[in-house]
Amino acid sequence: MKTAVIYARYSSASQTEQSIEGQLHVCNQYAKANDLIVVDTYIDRATTGTNDNRAAFQQMLKDSETSVWEVVLVYAIDRFGRNSIEVAINKQRLKNNKKVLIFATQRTSENLDGTKNLDGILLENVYIGIAEYYSAELSQKILRGLKESRRKGQFCGGKVPYGYYVKDKKLHIDEEKAKIVRFIYEQYSAGVYVPKIICKLNEKGIFHNGKPFLPNAIYGILRNKRYVGVTEIRNEIYDNIYPQIVPKELFDKIKRKLAKNKLGSRSVKEIYLLRNKVKCGYCGHPISAECGTAKNGDVKRYYKCIGRKKYRNGCKKYSIRKDALENLVLDGVIQAMQDEKTINSLIRGLMQMQEKLNEERTTLKLLEKEKKQTQTALDNIIKAIERGIMSDSTNKRLHELETQIRDLDERIAVEQNKVAFALTEDDIRRYYLTALKQEPQLLINCLVKEITLYDDKMIITYNTPLNEGSDENRGFSFY
Repeated sequence: MKTAVIYARYSSASQTEQSIEGQLHVCNQYAKANDLIVVDTYIDRATTGTNDNRAAFQQMLKDSETSVWEVVLVYAIDRFGRNSIEVAINKQRLKNNKKVLIFATQRTSENLDGTKNLDGILLENVYIGIAEYYSAELSQKILRGLKESRRKGQFCGGKVPYGYYVKDKKLHIDEEKAKIVRFIYEQYSAGVYVPKIICKLNEKGIFHNGKPFLPNAIYGILRNKRYVGVTEIRNEIYDNIYPQIVPKELFDKIKRKLAKNKLGSRSVKEIYLLRNKVKCGYCGHPISAECGTAKNGDVKRYYKCIGRKKYRNGCKKYSIRKDALENLVLDGVIQAMQDEKTINSLIRGLMQMQEKLNEERTTLKLLEKEKKQTQTALDNIIKAIERGIMSDSTNKRLHELETQIRDLDERIAVEQNKVAFALTEDDIRRYYLTALKQEPQLLINCLVKEITLYDDKMIITYNTPLNEGSDENRGFSFY
């Protein structure tokens, strides 16, 4: 007597455990009638068959490599899978492990004794095609149904945006929350920053899911086009699902303001080399970019303490001309780099890093591993084609894998050249003494951790390995 395992699956939560019980009952009857001893069962509940990413299914395939059982018994081929390519690949995997796949209610290409079943070969491919067609047709029917429901203005599931509630399959405005949404829009439109909006909401005792609003929640509300009554799903626009809460003119104004503020973190006309690097030595607040226009139209650019500018905290820190401060900092950094002890330390560290990267070759290893996996998938497709399983999807997948292999070959060659090309100590020395002078922003970003600024001095704190502490410059003038 041969030993067997049973694999069973049902697709969705709307199906019940009875579906599994029915499959097991039929499979056990088949086993009894054919002198098979069932030693184990593998069951996937509420799991799609359109792909093989199923926990119990994958465990069964893995166990087939080492277990002594001989037969995999399944109720029908659509329980095993509904993707023709994956069905062929996984069948071949079982065959390579000397396991026979049998469907209890359908003729299969192999008999229990391993011999070929000629009419089963034809029927099995028909079953696979029908299962795949059914899956695709079902998906299309569901999408058509959802589209029709949306055209009728019905809410078809998903997260309900703040300010709405669902009743009788339709969204309605929650007036209390809608007032909060309008308040957020009006405040931001008036120039109130998000942290201040949150403070005002907290003062009013208004919370989000029982907790204070977070900045991401506020920005999510400000960017949500549904509040003007419009949503786009699968390239189709619907204006009858979400009742309008915010006027379109206000939403468009907020949209422009958000886009402008997003760019505001970096001046598109002028680069401030020391942005986010400088803090006030007196009050500890950041020192940020500032500009103004003189009577003659000339634009003056400065670095100014936020504590004095925004919070009016009594800080007396003077504004500093942009070019004067940046040039002084660059001179100080370059001077520190030209110290022989410092540059030798840098070179040693970079040479060690290069040697370690060449030893690990992480990217190259990952690419080689990916190529091996892709080649295995390609070999499986070719085997499937040799067995007569040929379709448009098989041919498409074959070309995709061949393209992936060519792309991986090119990327592997690039990585191999990187390993072969190594910088010398002289190369690194020339780079740090000349090239970085041409890229001041790169110089600052790589080497400067923080600058503490006073009216008569500054303290530059470097990232290691430039120094262990900081470099102090005194007695300069910005005026």
